[in-house]
Amino acid sequence: MTLEYNPGSGFSFESFQFDWSTPRALIREKLNNTHKNDDKVIELAQYFDGDESHNIHQFRDIYENYNSSRNYFFLSYDKDGFLTEVEVHWGIPIKIHDQVLEFEAPLAQMVERLSLYDNTVKETEEGNYFFPKLKISVATGESMGGDGDGLSYFYAGKNVDHLM
Repeated sequence: MTLEYNPGSGFSFESFQFDWSTPRALIREKLNNTHKNDDKVIELAQYFDGDESHNIHQFRDIYENYNSSRNYFFLSYDKDGFLTEVEVHWGIPIKIHDQVLEFEAPLAQMVERLSLYDNTVKETEEGNYFFPKLKISVATGESMGGDGDGLSYFYAGKNVDHLM
């Protein structure tokens, strides 16, 4: 089971193609409704004199141990229910072009290989790398609050302006 990321268009997983803007209901159906719904509003209005436009509306589904394998990933959606982001925290190899990212493998080596496709890579903080052209972010276990220099987090999104 590998997630194949297609920069700019989405990803394929379990023989299904999920383009950015795929409807949430269709994704849930294809993944056998094995998700946990994690929709919520993060209240920030109190910090902006009651202005609710600063609240963050999060619409996501959490998948854990999908298809009886050890893994953990999130799929996020916009307010209209269309796919916008994927986050993988462990357990699923990720293929980008001809490179395969393996969780817990040394991240520095993967960053070097991915920089062949996006030489504008930036280390946003120690152990956390952003590839603007590929529209991905990857991080080590240590930078995520755990241990080690291996891959511990992968993020890809339709729009990554918030990371710039």
